[in-house]
Amino acid sequence: MPPTGDVKASSAPLAPPWAAAVAVAAFLAGSVLAALVWHATRLDRVDAWVLRWQVLANIRAGALATLVAASLKPVVVATMVAGALLGWLIRRRDLTALALVALPVTLAAEVLLKRVVHRQWEGDPDLLFPSGHVAMATAAALVTVLAVRVAPVAPRLRPVVAWLAGGYVCTIALARLVQTVHSLTDLLGGAATGLVVTLGTALAITALVRRGR
Repeated sequence: MPPTGDVKASSAPLAPPWAAAVAVAAFLAGSVLAALVWHATRLDRVDAWVLRWQVLANIRAGALATLVAASLKPVVVATMVAGALLGWLIRRRDLTALALVALPVTLAAEVLLKRVVHRQWEGDPDLLFPSGHVAMATAAALVTVLAVRVAPVAPRLRPVVAWLAGGYVCTIALARLVQTVHSLTDLLGGAATGLVVTLGTALAITALVRRGR
């Protein structure tokens, strides 16, 4: 069914005023982290210290952490579908583009970075930096926050959604720590990747929309 025009979106640009600053900061932080773990096969002191807690937590809550981590795939798919549909309904093609592009590009960037940085733990062939789960959770959270920002919703609902989205990212990060499949550095790198790609995509789409106008 085509849009009726009864639902009006905000006229605000898709990329918020803080997008560029946060994207640059995340890029710099992610670059520093990548340099610190470049082709590393042993944990640094901080990651090794955190791992002690991770092992203890895994004994108590490993099964629950696995269930939490498994929620990411349906959340990512739902975010893409809901974001694209919402953008179509409120006639914000920029939102539709963001929902369909940001998450696949985040996944591609995470896979590429794993190959480039090539961080491994001793005797483990898996590539670890950055955490794909945290990168995708961060991207999904940002798409949700930006969607609500331009959607016709009550202003008081926007900070609530932002807090819930941020809380989900933290929950996924905690679950991956408890599973002992990633170190703290990997999680921070994943968050940086999701921020850079999603905000960079939003900035690029916003620039294209302005140029088209």
